[in-house]
Amino acid sequence: MQPMDPSALTSWFDQRVADHQFSGVALVWRDGAPLYSYAGGLAHRGHGVPVTEATRFGVASVTKMVTATAVLRLVDRRLIALHQPVQELLPVAQRPTAMTAEHTVHHLLSHTSGLADYSDDEDQSWTSFTAIFDRIPSYHLRRPADLLPLFADRPAAFPPGAMYQYCDANYVLLGLVLEALTGRPYAEVAADEVLGPAGMSDSSFEALDEEPPRLATGYLASAETPPQSWGSNVFSLTAAGMPDGGMITTARDLVRLVEALLDGNLVSPASLAAMRIPQGPSRDGVDRYGYGLELVVLDDEVIILGHGGSDPGVSARVSHDLRTATTIVVLCNLTRGSWVAAQQLELALGIVDPRS
Repeated sequence: MQPMDPSALTSWFDQRVADHQFSGVALVWRDGAPLYSYAGGLAHRGHGVPVTEATRFGVASVTKMVTATAVLRLVDRRLIALHQPVQELLPVAQRPTAMTAEHTVHHLLSHTSGLADYSDDEDQSWTSFTAIFDRIPSYHLRRPADLLPLFADRPAAFPPGAMYQYCDANYVLLGLVLEALTGRPYAEVAADEVLGPAGMSDSSFEALDEEPPRLATGYLASAETPPQSWGSNVFSLTAAGMPDGGMITTARDLVRLVEALLDGNLVSPASLAAMRIPQGPSRDGVDRYGYGLELVVLDDEVIILGHGGSDPGVSARVSHDLRTATTIVVLCNLTRGSWVAAQQLELALGIVDPRS
């Protein structure tokens, strides 16, 4: 890893903030200490509250790392099995009509179930995602089961195990499995199984109308609208975080999560190995998926692991480079901004990411 120029990085971030292309935090962590950190922009525009390193952000699908870890902890305790049919774990009322005895926990964790999603993940305009709130108002979506009417009756896209297709509904169902097995709400299970053991004291699944402390308001950035007119995402997210996305956290807590996982403090060696290797049928390209982790594979070797997250008014990226043992976390309270920032940090560090 090459030496980096912190002042040049800060100037780059400052310019992105001035151009309304970034508002958030960036953290580079290695050998138990920060190599670089940045905080800039506004956590709340109306009140002029600046972003600080203590600001908490919604992180969208980065939450899947937590859900997968919680599930695997139950696997480690032999309360469930990876290849156990999901039908055996869910109440009848919570089983999608397309679910068969062939659908297993493995298929949900690896996005190979073929079950239908509740929105079109390929739609970069967010029209498909925000349309769900025309069917069910956002303030009614507070528990995983509240999302079921959006996808439970839809036909499957392909048979289980046939291919990989990213699907948020898979992780909604995993949250329901956790609730069914423990008899407790998903948020409590996630806190007890992952957030607490990992030392993530600044992380939670609080409802947005409970006004979580130090939470940055997300803004719907648009090139067609002047920044002073950007609206908040208050009507563009579920009221509370779900198993597939929406946890509230900090950059430092996400570093804690990565460290706790890789140090073997959360799951067994076998479960950690399963998270870190590509699951499901082979496919072209460098992008793969383990259990709750996005993987980058080069020459048949996993070189980067982590997860990205994107919602209206939310952009997040967690990336751990295994070659240099370096973790990069970028959290942004604009619809986009974390990916370019993470690339800039990799460039400054001399980390080669074939996705760039």
